[in-house]
Amino acid sequence: MPNTLIKDSATRILQVNPLLSYAEIGRLLGVSRERIRQVANGHRRNSRSCNVCGKQIRLLDDGVTQTAYYQRYCYDCWLAEKERRRKAHRQDFTCEWCGAHFSRKAGTVRRQEELGLKIRWCSKHCQGKWLAAYRRHAQAGC
Repeated sequence: MPNTLIKDSATRILQVNPLLSYAEIGRLLGVSRERIRQVANGHRRNSRSCNVCGKQIRLLDDGVTQTAYYQRYCYDCWLAEKERRRKAHRQDFTCEWCGAHFSRKAGTVRRQEELGLKIRWCSKHCQGKWLAAYRRHAQAGC
């Protein structure tokens, strides 16, 4: 196979499926892994592909942090993953005083359950109003 044909084919395969190794591409084209590496000439140097969308990412791209890069996420997928993780570690509640919906971290909920407490209020302000109304109710003898 002529060198230009190998180079064009290898480059095209890398663009279509960047997750393939040089050895797999070499087997497809009938040449060695080392030859594909030489022909690709650093096609993938300093770049990785996103685990989710497959988009090429580089450490120096805007918005790509080291954590996102080494976990193989592009900027958009990294934001979505951070939000998914944040939501996975939170529980939703409704305030007994004002009816507002709020969330608390799972560790906070677990700690309060161990102490025998319930999460009833969205803030200290609502807790104070609820306690004041409860005390008035108790003092009235109801």
